[in-house]
Amino acid sequence: MSATNIKQNKVLVLGGLIIDKYLLVGEYPAKGEDVLINESFERVGGSTINVACTLRNLGVSAYPVSTIGDDQDGQGIEAYLAATNINRDCVKVQAGQRTGYSLVIVDASSERTFMTFKGCESKFSPDLVAASLVASTGLVYLTGYYLLAENAGEIVEFVRATKEQGAVLMFDPGPLVHEINLSILLSVLALSDILIPNVKEINKIKERLAIAGDFTEWTTAQGIQYVIIKNGSEGVTAYVGQRKYYIPAFAVKAVDTTGAGDCFAAGCIYGFLEHLNIEDVLKVGSACGALNTTFIGPNGDFGLDDVKKLIKGD
Repeated sequence: MSATNIKQNKVLVLGGLIIDKYLLVGEYPAKGEDVLINESFERVGGSTINVACTLRNLGVSAYPVSTIGDDQDGQGIEAYLAATNINRDCVKVQAGQRTGYSLVIVDASSERTFMTFKGCESKFSPDLVAASLVASTGLVYLTGYYLLAENAGEIVEFVRATKEQGAVLMFDPGPLVHEINLSILLSVLALSDILIPNVKEINKIKERLAIAGDFTEWTTAQGIQYVIIKNGSEGVTAYVGQRKYYIPAFAVKAVDTTGAGDCFAAGCIYGFLEHLNIEDVLKVGSACGALNTTFIGPNGDFGLDDVKKLIKGD
């Protein structure tokens, strides 16, 4: 299946649902030093929920796939999904298990630093997703964080089976891509139709796989149709075969960059589902990423009308 010819409109979002525990500070402390916390709060977070929330905002049927614990954090996630009308069909509670969380330290420049505890959200089973849903899935979004699980091989085989039924795979490597098992990483890249890294992640992949030549030539040889490179405030560059596309970043007043890359990915997913040309795919993705930075927390409250206004310059 080509990424330009997606026939189904449901999206599986493979990752983990966790709690983000925010600490807002004036500046990040030096090692051994102390700073005051200006504010603290919690949000449901992780790439999975960030992508799913943005897709919901854009009117796309998104299904986050994750296990959660039956602890207080897991109960908070359940309540959040119910309150925000995010599909829970592929979210299963594991009795007696702990839910993962991230400490997110945000300084006055909006830069954020993460420290993450892995809980049961890293455990995957094909039973999380009904066979009927697999058959009606148009696109699978997979974050590299999920491939750090002990049973990552099951994730790869599930993705392979879903692709055999016509789905397209978007792979977002994530900052820990260099820690993914080598054979697992190679397998996922071989299955990928859309690769959506940033520059640092590309460098980590090149080092991990000992790629000496041009990265986009290598990806084309692997059968990857689109390489979409996130450059933050410098915009986004995409390669489709030998053709290069560039979209500058939208100017907004950013207050928190958490989840911006995930929202960018979700905007691109929307564009592919709507069969937009690649320039418009990148514009929608960039607008979603930019809008999300105008909110504190990873899941901004914006919709398709806001995206269109930003693209038009209104």
